Amino acid sequence: MAAHSALSETTPRVERKRLGFERTCQAIVLLIGARCAFAGRHLPLGADGLAYLDVARAYVRHDWHTAVNGYWGPLYTWLLAIGMRFLRPGIRTEFAMVRLLNFALFAAAAYTFSGYWRALSNWSRRTDDGETAVPVASPLVWIGFGYLLFITNFAWNVDDVTPDILVAAIVFAISTLLFELNDHQPHGIFVYAWLGLLLAIGYYAKVILLYFAVFILGAITVQSFRSGNLRKPATAILVFVIFVTPFVANLSRQAGHFTVGDSGRLNYAWFVNGTETKTWMTDGGSPLPFYPGSIALYSPRVFHVPSIAGVTYAPWYDATRFDKRSHPAFKLHDQLRQLAINLRYPKEQILGAGAALSVPLLILVWYTPKASLRRFVATSFCTLPAAAIVGMYLLVHLVQRFVLGFLLVLWGAAWASISVPPGLQLLARRALLVGTVVSAAYTMPGLLHYVVSTRTESTSRDIAIAEAISQDGIKPTDAVASIGDGQEAYWAYLARVSVVAEVWSIDSARFWSGSPEAQHAVLRAMADSGAKAVVWRRDSDQPCPPQWLSLPENSGCMISLH
Repeated sequence: MAAHSALSETTPRVERKRLGFERTCQAIVLLIGARCAFAGRHLPLGADGLAYLDVARAYVRHDWHTAVNGYWGPLYTWLLAIGMRFLRPGIRTEFAMVRLLNFALFAAAAYTFSGYWRALSNWSRRTDDGETAVPVASPLVWIGFGYLLFITNFAWNVDDVTPDILVAAIVFAISTLLFELNDHQPHGIFVYAWLGLLLAIGYYAKVILLYFAVFILGAITVQSFRSGNLRKPATAILVFVIFVTPFVANLSRQAGHFTVGDSGRLNYAWFVNGTETKTWMTDGGSPLPFYPGSIALYSPRVFHVPSIAGVTYAPWYDATRFDKRSHPAFKLHDQLRQLAINLRYPKEQILGAGAALSVPLLILVWYTPKASLRRFVATSFCTLPAAAIVGMYLLVHLVQRFVLGFLLVLWGAAWASISVPPGLQLLARRALLVGTVVSAAYTMPGLLHYVVSTRTESTSRDIAIAEAISQDGIKPTDAVASIGDGQEAYWAYLARVSVVAEVWSIDSARFWSGSPEAQHAVLRAMADSGAKAVVWRRDSDQPCPPQWLSLPENSGCMISLH
């Protein structure tokens, strides 16, 4: 009786200690995320970020035809539009507002990740079969290990104006629910309806999560078919279909054919089959994988860029509307070449920076291979769909931010699947601790340097250009031309004008070194596109020619065409 009383007093104490340590880890993670968001508030958005903001603006002004987009997922743009609508940022605060949203999504991802990490721990405790799982053997180190994984993967992406952190938050939430559904307890229809809704939300965040949903819904249907109860998976499928159908129907009507989104199709054509522009993705190459419009002049190249009212740079705003020449075609040589390129990242994850985690994991698997493999296979309801998505990226184009959530799901499930007999508990604790400490020693110095360092890039020149040209007769919705890539013309976005002609950055030196007659021919070609003025965002010591207006803060030059 005394022993039982002592145990009942100890368990709440241990739980309080665990909870306190988890809260401390969460606070550290949020502080680092806040610092990254604040430090990146003036950073350039990237071409993708500019496109997302343009889509958001279309929603704000209720331009539904323009807003429905076959390339960029809508959920992130809806959140941006809500921020624009209620915070009403100005030229100098709009990009900071975006980073504020990113931090909110980072916090949401940390919250859903904590739920997933606890679900893994609970699952491992339920399925230990008389042995001890790693999360149970060392609960505090398990928590520290999880948040180390989270921050060393996510902190680098807080200032990226993309939906990838949002996608990861949704993936964690779905994975948590899947582990709860597989706890051998009865669950009502509502839980399956919630799963269908989460999967639909994932599709709205990024179209590749549609395939994630198909894999999951297929798995739970097969699982339920064996038990003879198809009503619950049917509920999840029905809710999913109900919520995705309106957007798919609208998108298909606009595209003129059935589609759930064409980003995968185009990326396969660009990355696997090769690009139309040939020099894309090489050092100093072209900024787009396709020509943005007709070539009006060849030396230097001047492009007439198609435009959409209210959109900064139409070709990248929705590539599905303007790149009609890129069509995917399976060619074994091309596919193997791209696969070899994409395998570099997972190789680094396992043999490079991830060796601190993979080596102790393999040591523990060596001691209990059958039990560990059996338990990992038991997580296939979650890990198989996650691995399938990583595999899809491997075939086309894989960068770290695309698979943030999926990789952490796989790492966590692999470690939680390790279960050892009583004689190996000390080894399991030490393996997890050593892996965590070595991984922290390898990754944290670089991360902390990144966190505390001052960002040198800034959009201050773009802000100065936008304010100056607005005072020099350029009005919102006017057409302008750019010496330099229009795809990242932040000044044009801030001034609310559209780029209708451009000379790519790789050709700008040829423009400035050309004869007055050659420069005049370029300006005449740009005027023929309807541009009211030409702007050069200064990227060298090249002075403004006498006929050009020098813009404030040494930001660039402008010449009027009309």
